Amino acid sequence: MLQSGKDLTSGKVFDNLIRLSLPIMLSNFLQMFYNLTDTFWLGKLGENARNAVSVSGLAFPLIFFITSFGFGFVVAGTALISQYKGAGQLENAKKVVGQFLIIILIFSIFFISVSFLLLDDILILLKTPEIILESANSYLTLILSGLIFMFIFLSYQSFAHGLGDTVSPMKIQLISVSINVILDPIFIFGLGGFPRMEVLGAGLATLIARIIAAALAVHFLFKKTPVLVPDLNDIKPDKILLTRILKISIPASFSQSVTSFGFLVLQGFINSFGTLIISAFSIGNRMTSFFMMPSMGISNALAAIVGQNLGARKIKRAVKSIKIAFVSILTIMFFGCTALYFHGAELTRLFIDDPAVVEVGSRMFRVTSIASFIFAIGFIFMGVFNGSGHTKLAMIFNVSRLWIFRIPLVFILSGRILDFLFLNNSFLARILKTLASPLSEHPYDAIWWSMLISNILSGTAAFLLYKQGNWKKGKIYE
Repeated sequence: MLQSGKDLTSGKVFDNLIRLSLPIMLSNFLQMFYNLTDTFWLGKLGENARNAVSVSGLAFPLIFFITSFGFGFVVAGTALISQYKGAGQLENAKKVVGQFLIIILIFSIFFISVSFLLLDDILILLKTPEIILESANSYLTLILSGLIFMFIFLSYQSFAHGLGDTVSPMKIQLISVSINVILDPIFIFGLGGFPRMEVLGAGLATLIARIIAAALAVHFLFKKTPVLVPDLNDIKPDKILLTRILKISIPASFSQSVTSFGFLVLQGFINSFGTLIISAFSIGNRMTSFFMMPSMGISNALAAIVGQNLGARKIKRAVKSIKIAFVSILTIMFFGCTALYFHGAELTRLFIDDPAVVEVGSRMFRVTSIASFIFAIGFIFMGVFNGSGHTKLAMIFNVSRLWIFRIPLVFILSGRILDFLFLNNSFLARILKTLASPLSEHPYDAIWWSMLISNILSGTAAFLLYKQGNWKKGKIYE
């Protein structure tokens, strides 16, 4: 029985990084199977395939936006528990879990209620094509119903990661994803006596899988990490600890919510080009995320390692782990991005055998593969900032990447910025027309090129923030 996780302040740094990150990688790969499985089976619906994949695709940034407000608490859970673990203060780690029970309850009731009330207006605001509006509403209703279960699992995952236990969350993911993989074709196509539900079936399969994941998370908390099971006194509001959690979580939540809102803006831009571009982007988004999983796994592992070593005041060991993570991520991403670059058409055809979608996908992957390689570097700094609890630095990286660089570039490179009346017939308008001219034949390609340029610029900014060294002071010492 696991009592207090793994000590990451001793032993070989590389061994710790690999042992910690491999289960996270597998867990992240499994998480992506929720979406990949939906996309794969929905793409086999014949003449309804493009519309069905579009519904699943446009749902992703909306759910990302809604869940982003809770992301900061997940970051705070890993940062605080890993640092308390490193400092040998497990009683305080248990109190963190108790305060999280309060936070999850309040968060879930508020955001799920608001989401249901505003769902119709949001879909219209996102310029959702009329042909898929009704099915998108039904699909999202099911997905939103499962948010509280998703947050229960994610909270447990953050606690376990902070202790150095990445295997238990992986086991839960394996069971949950397996259930989703089995149920998807049954509910989508109506196999085994079940009614044919198509898009609604994909949503129902995901909902059931997330309920089971939440139940297993509660079970594992008591079985695998009893040291974190809170007493009644730990669940009472603790002003000092809640303040500490909020100081870490608010910048992370703000960063994620602003970032996810930016993706909603981008989704609205994509939606304006119809289901062809929506479906291609949906496939590209999922495949890129799939190949980014190793980087995300190492980044999450790095956060726990940095957190424990800062808690133990072993700064040099934390720096060494960052260097090893840097080399590991770039090596892995080289092979993944090479596959995306040269086999984009085949990967697109795997989901939808539509020549128009394949043509867009092939051109898209030639750019996004390079953008993903560069973005992987940013994941290293995100792991450092989140592990140290300095989420303001991570916030600067995320917000600048999307709002200062990527979104303006989308409108500039596509020429859509010229739709603003005050720019007509001005000297600036002529400059903007020149900048947009290379993509005039396919203006939606601005999505991929803005991704590449923004990742280069924001990655440079993150490196400069890292070099300042403010992250080296753990939050439990402030």
